[in-house]
Formats: sequence, C-alpha cells, structure tokens
Amino acid sequence: MFTLKPIASMWVLLAISATLVSPAWAGGDSSDGHTHAAPEPIVPMAINAAAPRVTSQTDLFELVGVLEGKVLTMYLDRFATNDPVTKAEIEVASGSWKATATEIAPATYTVAADTLTQAGKHPLTVTVLAGDVSDLMDATLEVGAATPVPATGQLSQNTGKWVIWSGAAVLSLAALGLMVARRRKQHRKHVQH
Repeated sequence: MFTLKPIASMWVLLAISATLVSPAWAGGDSSDGHTHAAPEPIVPMAINAAAPRVTSQTDLFELVGVLEGKVLTMYLDRFATNDPVTKAEIEVASGSWKATATEIAPATYTVAADTLTQAGKHPLTVTVLAGDVSDLMDATLEVGAATPVPATGQLSQNTGKWVIWSGAAVLSLAALGLMVARRRKQHRKHVQH
C-alpha cells in the first residue's frame, strides 16, 4: 500500500487546496484568467430610507402626499368624517411650478413632480375643488439627500471573493489539522514499540 510521509501529505493537501482556489487568482472565474467582457459600471442608485411625505388639513379636507420617484401621490378625504373625496380637482404649486393632479383611483391623485425631487424644503400650496366646495391647503414637503449605494453586481462580486478566500483558509486549516493528527498517531506508534 502506498503511504505518504506527514510532510509530503501536507504538501499534497496544500497543492490540492491551491488548485481548488486557483480560479480566484485567475480573475474569479474558471476561464483563462482574462476578462473578455467589459466590467459592469458601478452606478449609484438614489434610495431614500422612507419616501418623503407631506400632510395638510383644514376644516374641510385632509391631504396626505407621498413623493415616490418623480411622482407625488396624494390621498384626499373629508376632515370631519374621513370619507374619501372623489372626482376633485387638485392643483399643486411650489414657487413658479404648478401642476394639475389626475385621479388614478378613488380619492387617490397623482402629479408629475420633477421639481420636488431636489433635496430641501418645498413649500406647497394645494387648491382643492370638490363639487361646490373649494379650499386652499398649505404644506411643506421635505426631501432628504439621496444616498448612493453600490450596484448589486459589485456587491455579489466582492461576496464571491470572500467566499473563495474563506474556502482556501478552511482547506489550509484542514490540511494543517490532518498533518498534526498524523504526527500524533505516528508518535503514539513509536512510543508503543
């Protein structure tokens, strides 16, 4: 039967572990080590922890608005009864910017609001005409600065490298442990003889 000496077996195990992790040294894949495609660009994404919100109320109406991307979505109800207000005409103004909202669902209105996406406080004047009742509502929409985050591809690439290096460390520790165990076993055999 063919047996290896302890030091030779350690070198064999280290060579095997080096072979298993060699794709990491060649660029992270099992190709010839060259990248043939252009790397994906890292594009920062603007993600806010919570969408900016605005609320306003008068004796007649209560309005809640949420800025999602470049669209301000508003929910309108009667203040006294909390009943949804449908088929209302709503105009939103901030400085020199004005826009008319569109009802997309009962008591839910949207307006394109590119101007409101900039960081800062945006004073709003909302004019509501519902049937024969009209009201003027004031509110302030506060938009925080966008937080850039790395693209998902970059995160997964870094994670892949950590997995490969962790695997190499585990294999190296296993080889070392095996070598120590064999030395102890051989030491016991020599002591017994």
